[in-house]
Amino acid sequence: MYKWNLVNLKIHIGRIILLYRLRKELSQFQLGLEVGMSRDHIGRIERGQTNPTIENIVKISDFLNIDILIFFIELNQNELSNILDEIKNLKEKNKNIE
Repeated sequence: MYKWNLVNLKIHIGRIILLYRLRKELSQFQLGLEVGMSRDHIGRIERGQTNPTIENIVKISDFLNIDILIFFIELNQNELSNILDEIKNLKEKNKNIE
């Protein structure tokens, strides 16, 4: 059984949310409007600076069509690297999205 470091778990959740938001070409503001959160709060979640509640994880997951289990699956270094590369590429592609 994998034992999560809470800081790493918050960062992991944030990166997954960021990845799916960018895939849908949404700004933090747009996502926040859809799920009833501020842009600033979405940003803090994506940066791993706050603990998202289960309620907020479910709202975001439902809107972005994320299988909630992905937040709690340990990823290997290659998978993490692929996520970071995709985030970087999507940010470059969609420079107008914050």
